[in-house]
Amino acid sequence: MPISSSSEPRDSRDPTSPAPSTSSSRSREACNLAEVDDPGSAMSTVARLLEQLHGSVTSLPEKEVAIKRLLELAKAKKDARILIGSHSQAMPLFISFLRSGTSSAKVNAAALLSALCKEEDLRVKVLLGGCIPPLLSLLKSESAEAKKAAAEAIFEVSSGGLSDDHIGMKIFVTEGVVPTLWDLLNPKSRQDRIVEGFVTGALRNLCGDKDGYWKATLEAGGVEIITGLLSSKNTASQSNAASLLARLISAFSDSIPKIIAAGAVKALLQLLNRDDDIAVRESAADALEALSSKSTIAKKAVVDAGGLPVLIGAVVAPSKECMRGVTCHSLQSHAVCALSNICGGTTSLLLYLGELCQSPRSAVSLADILGALAYTLMVYDGTDGKFFDPVEIENILVVLLKSHDSKLLLDRILEALASLYANACFSGRLDHSNAKKVLVGLVTMASDDVQDHLVHALTSLCCDGFGLWDALGKREGVQLLISLLGLSSEQHQEYAVSLLAILSDEVDDSKWAITAAGGIPPLVQLLETGSQRAKEDAAHIICNLCCHSDDIRACVESAGAVLALLWLLKSDSPRGQEASVKALKVLIRSADSATINQLLALLLSDSVSSKTHAITVLGHVLVLAPQRDLIQNGAPANKGLRSLVLVLDSSNEESQECAATVLADIFSMRQDICDILATDEIVQPCMKLLTSGNQVIATQSARALGALSRSANTMSKNKMSCIAEGDVQPLIEMAKTSSIDAAEAAIAALANLLSDSQIAKEALDDNIVQALTRVLKEGSLDGKISASRSLYHLLNQFPLGEVFPDYSLCCFIIHALLVCLSGISLENVTSLDPLDVLALMVMTKEGAHFSPPLRTAFLEAPESLEPLVRCISVGLPPIQDKSIQILARLCQDQSSLLSEQINRSQGCIDSLVSRVMESTNMEIRISSAITLISALKDNREDSIEVLEASGHLKSLISALIDMLKQHSTSTSLDIEVWKPYTEKSLFNCEQDVLDVPESGKVLEETVARLLSLICSSHPRSKVTVMDLGGVDIVSDKLASHSASRQDFSIHVNRLVPQAVLQCKNRPCGPSLYTVTSAAPPILLPWLSRIVSLVHRMPLATRARRPPRLIQDISPPLLPRLHGQWSIFLFAASHHSCTGWAPADCSWCSHGHCGAGSDEEVGLLSPNLMTAE
Repeated sequence: MPISSSSEPRDSRDPTSPAPSTSSSRSREACNLAEVDDPGSAMSTVARLLEQLHGSVTSLPEKEVAIKRLLELAKAKKDARILIGSHSQAMPLFISFLRSGTSSAKVNAAALLSALCKEEDLRVKVLLGGCIPPLLSLLKSESAEAKKAAAEAIFEVSSGGLSDDHIGMKIFVTEGVVPTLWDLLNPKSRQDRIVEGFVTGALRNLCGDKDGYWKATLEAGGVEIITGLLSSKNTASQSNAASLLARLISAFSDSIPKIIAAGAVKALLQLLNRDDDIAVRESAADALEALSSKSTIAKKAVVDAGGLPVLIGAVVAPSKECMRGVTCHSLQSHAVCALSNICGGTTSLLLYLGELCQSPRSAVSLADILGALAYTLMVYDGTDGKFFDPVEIENILVVLLKSHDSKLLLDRILEALASLYANACFSGRLDHSNAKKVLVGLVTMASDDVQDHLVHALTSLCCDGFGLWDALGKREGVQLLISLLGLSSEQHQEYAVSLLAILSDEVDDSKWAITAAGGIPPLVQLLETGSQRAKEDAAHIICNLCCHSDDIRACVESAGAVLALLWLLKSDSPRGQEASVKALKVLIRSADSATINQLLALLLSDSVSSKTHAITVLGHVLVLAPQRDLIQNGAPANKGLRSLVLVLDSSNEESQECAATVLADIFSMRQDICDILATDEIVQPCMKLLTSGNQVIATQSARALGALSRSANTMSKNKMSCIAEGDVQPLIEMAKTSSIDAAEAAIAALANLLSDSQIAKEALDDNIVQALTRVLKEGSLDGKISASRSLYHLLNQFPLGEVFPDYSLCCFIIHALLVCLSGISLENVTSLDPLDVLALMVMTKEGAHFSPPLRTAFLEAPESLEPLVRCISVGLPPIQDKSIQILARLCQDQSSLLSEQINRSQGCIDSLVSRVMESTNMEIRISSAITLISALKDNREDSIEVLEASGHLKSLISALIDMLKQHSTSTSLDIEVWKPYTEKSLFNCEQDVLDVPESGKVLEETVARLLSLICSSHPRSKVTVMDLGGVDIVSDKLASHSASRQDFSIHVNRLVPQAVLQCKNRPCGPSLYTVTSAAPPILLPWLSRIVSLVHRMPLATRARRPPRLIQDISPPLLPRLHGQWSIFLFAASHHSCTGWAPADCSWCSHGHCGAGSDEEVGLLSPNLMTAE
């Protein structure tokens, strides 16, 4: 009987078929069914029966029997319907019987077609077979049985709808089916109720809300017909008529006034208020929804007719009447939509229902209002665009919860609260929504003695501002929840363990409370016997407990949780497996054989998910294993490791990916086993996966190779001898892929293999530098470090010009390495690959062949030097030394920039002083001194203040003097330092000549220059130098160089300004005695001549600034002096304790003689003054 177009299955029996009652008919039916159960027998039976229908020798009665038997088979079994419908002669035969068979044969043929239409594919086949004309003819016959059969067949053949079936629609339109059906519904026709039901059902199937049938229907009095059918005594007709009315309203909203005038609203409300047929009520609600959505007049008509209480009752009817099914949900949905339309949206409906809940005088019972509110909260999706504060509804419900006076009201309030907290639109705007949702469920399941406590906890959580811990009563609440874990109801256990899981996430005190309340054993028991959800939450709680305290972790381990969690890995629940893995990784602290064997057994599982999670846990366990167990053949840990390698050959990509990832993690964390395990047996499976079509697998395999090749033995030249030239081609290709992650993994592996010269040559020829450059530009910090290590190996084996063919590439590499260096933590680091590469690049002699020189690349962005200065300031000595070597070679180019960076970095000067004093490498000590000179040159006062504040100034002077005592002849120092000498200019500050002096000369000149800067800027340091015998040492050095006239005359300009021109504003000038009385003998002849010359100058000339005065002195009158020594000697001895002049020095207007400014004294000027 066609009563609904819902997805609920219809009764497939022919409503007109007589019920068999004789024993012979029952036995015959049983025989037929037995034939169908055997596929071979069924096929032969169907073929035989169809052959009888087709045969010319078969008598008419025999054909009627054959078609009746086919009908019985089709009604009984789906397989029989398929066999019948798939036969090539079936449809023509059945249509033939419809046209020209006997009345009985026509009825049976129509019924057979109805049965075949139960299968969608066969329905289309029946429709296309030409059944419509004969069925319409049969529908117009006088026979009641024939009409019923034809009406049912038309209903069934149209049941699929025609919205997407253009051919079917064309057939129905061409044959005039819809007008014929409407004619049959004319009240004058007085059709049988069954026929009327099928006809209205067929119209419902055929008349969509966009079809063109409605205009003719309206003209033919369709509204009156439909409205009349709403009062029919046939429930199928009523249901179908209501659905037709909904379609009509959707297609022609102009028809609404006519529909209202015909009394449809009252009729629909009466149908909706019935309690005997859910399909009729669902269709009536559908029509009321359509009415209320299209017209304000219709909304008022529904309200005036008392529709709101009826619609609210329809929403709660399924739950009150304990009905289930799709039609029930459809009824509730249509009713809520109709209410929303009337109220102005779902948000307005919620507010209206909330107001009704508080109204003392309502036409609807409070329980029904709460039920409608619960359903509306459940389906609310926020699409009406109106703001709604869920706290408002929550407060109303909590007030009702506190004052409820019946079990029914409590259940309805809890149902509404559950819908509120479960709706994603509201949960994010309510505090503790997840905890409240679980607590509501727990209240619903609790016994009376526990329920009151839980209701109080819920109201406290909602209104009193308490957290879950305080609302439950702290430890008392935890004890209650632990007691609930032992209840027989699975759902009860689920709620209790879920609330404990939330507590363990939010409150640290709850973890010890759970332990103290004896919660660990029942939680472990739940892992073994609880529901899937309870197992998942129990695993989550155990993980939280183990993370909180080692003592709790020991309790959990002793309770046997490891084995229970391992069994949980076998479950089909992804959430349970993930929770188990997380808990096991926290719980397991040692690699015992039993655990490894259990995991190895799980690797044999057919479930890919279980296997991958077991691999993850096994990797965690193996990382904890001792080195001996991992490398010893036959040991459980070694078996586990080799089992992971075997998984790499698996045909399942998910398992391969997981195994490769775990192996990469193991080798990365356990470098102590890589040397021994880097064999063909392990390396080759990883190499094989590099060419896998799955990029993730290839990337993880490259990670494993990279970790294997990064041997703990850093002195090993080639970390994996089993990889030879040509084997690395897949890695090189991967380094060039578009995926930056894959490129980084490949470069990390190559970085440790490029120490082999043949592999490095292969990679360089294959343009690996381009891939390295890309990673330095786009990669992560780890990727950049790997690229730096690769460059280091290449530069160690090939000339700079072969690795970086042009200056622009060098500049980019330098800046990229400096940026990389700035992102690396220097804590406990003794080696930095980017720093090593920078050192190689700045030290190579090839750098000078670039135009401009490679050193200028460092200075193009002075702020980029900050990482090098930071390395000196906070790095460990090995890092400091490498950075000092780099900066020492940059000091001659724009030293003011370096000076600013060094002085600005806190601790940098102290670190440089420390390396001068403490390093055992003379090259480092000299480089540190050179860098200090750069710091002092342009920021002398600040630098001296830092040195003095550090308390190391005297120790630095002592170390420098000790350096002068050494005869450095074996140092490998190969840096360019200032040699202030030129043949072309007296004072040319821009043209210092670069040279690579002998090691001893570098030492002596650097120390003398630094001492002269210190002494000239810090008067008390002169006394320190004299006390430490510095003047005597320098005098000896100066005398030893006097034989070389050229070397003896470098820095006379430093002596003259300081010794002769210190007091430019005094007219008296220096006396011969003042200058020469305490001077070393080697200087006396030249000092005498200079002082005499100055005395003969006019006062105006003497008053000029020192640089101008010096230029006035004729070069031929000045002999060459060995500059560094003479400057330092004068700076140290002038006004020292031996004194060259009395305390009231006539050279100095201040009664003492300190160094003047750079401009006045010229001490730091590297210009040369020569005389032939």
